[in-house]
Amino acid sequence: MEKKLLFSNRYEKDMVLFDDLPDDIPELSDIDDFYEYMTEKRRCVPNKERIANKEQFIKTVSELSENYKINADLSEFDAGYIADIYLDYANYCGYIKKLLAILFILADDISFFDGHKADSDMLFSFTYHTHNVYLNNREITDF
Repeated sequence: MEKKLLFSNRYEKDMVLFDDLPDDIPELSDIDDFYEYMTEKRRCVPNKERIANKEQFIKTVSELSENYKINADLSEFDAGYIADIYLDYANYCGYIKKLLAILFILADDISFFDGHKADSDMLFSFTYHTHNVYLNNREITDF
């Protein structure tokens, strides 16, 4: 599950649902226990359709960041891509709104965070899966 940073642009200027978790998750005392558990119990199966469409996600992140000088990180991990978009409070309209809307549609998971640690008001984290992910042989991806 190691992430590989594909690009990082910088310009001047947590709720969990526990209902769907497997019953056999052990008490994890630290992050190493968690990674060991995930390594043993998790598997990823390539999804040809999702892999074929990944370029639209990557292109949209790149275009949003480079054309509008929006700070962004795009990382690849074993099951897909994660785009972290750092935004300030503003009125986003026109084409920039369209690009954000595309990311909301393409993303399988969206997380919102306080962006002050990265010198922004908000951090939107978009995940795009290229693989079906299974935990204890139960699919946990939701396309």
